[in-house]
Amino acid sequence: VFFDRTGKQKYADDIIPVSQKGYFAILVKDDKVLVTYPPLVDTPEFPGGAVSRKEDFRSCLFRKLYEETGIEFMLDKGERQFQQEINYFAEDARPFGEFCRYDQTFIVYDASSYGFDTDHEIWKTPENGRAGWVDIKEIFLGNIRINYTHWKAFKSLFGSYKD
Repeated sequence: VFFDRTGKQKYADDIIPVSQKGYFAILVKDDKVLVTYPPLVDTPEFPGGAVSRKEDFRSCLFRKLYEETGIEFMLDKGERQFQQEINYFAEDARPFGEFCRYDQTFIVYDASSYGFDTDHEIWKTPENGRAGWVDIKEIFLGNIRINYTHWKAFKSLFGSYKD
């Protein structure tokens, strides 16, 4: 069983999934997190993605953060991490989607010292997606439904939201 961005199950008999390793940044400031909306996708997710050849996590996050938010900066190891391996169906990859065995690492960063304006409206990104800050509370209440695999990591890293 594979899962798409919304958590819908996809079955793939006789498919050999592509193996991928990816890193995702969870930037937190003012009880908000930075999310991206990839082109043609309405489900928000955390900036990051698959590692390209010979990239380490810092280079991957630098590249993906710029592509997906337009922000250029280098991140360190963060405050805490969550790693999961998941069967994922990327519906926006290749012409008809791609089945992946995805090794994902989510890294939490306290973004309070980075100078971000978390009240800034959603903006267009270099790869023609969108990015913006959303309230953590809205994610936990289910008012904002993020990428299913990102939700699993987020819930594990932050537990349940307390007012």
